[in-house]
Amino acid sequence: MTNENDTAIYDEVPDGPELVSWFGQEPSFHDAEILSLCLRRKGRSVLRLHGWIMTGATGPDGHCVLDRHAVVTFTLDGVMDLQLDGFSTQNVIGGLILRRAPHRPERGDYLALKPLPQDVEIELEPCYGLDGFIRARSVSITFEPGKPDAEDEINGGGA
Repeated sequence: MTNENDTAIYDEVPDGPELVSWFGQEPSFHDAEILSLCLRRKGRSVLRLHGWIMTGATGPDGHCVLDRHAVVTFTLDGVMDLQLDGFSTQNVIGGLILRRAPHRPERGDYLALKPLPQDVEIELEPCYGLDGFIRARSVSITFEPGKPDAEDEINGGGA
């Protein structure tokens, strides 16, 4: 569950307002598919996923009609902690929560850096495959409207 302080983070993150504008709402990334996750000890780590919005309509095939597809890239600087579970040939998340990192006293022994109030966290809510959280110093967002191309599916489709 998010609160007002959590949702305001898209206004603070580079290209966050543009992403919200593209989707016409704050993205929930419900049923989004993780295309790739590249973690680096130093430098930038990158999470890429294919997201969309659900229109509420049902198509002739009986499936939900999806709109505003985009390949979204979260670039994380200073990853200091993570806890990830599951992995599959397809990694679908129940949702993605971007927020200021909460205090997690049980994770104190895992922190690579001293926590700061401006740290961010991406939580990948479970559905099928990869889930968990990643804590970092900062995050930026870029996105490409449309569905992933064949190259993404071959080279980045497994997280």
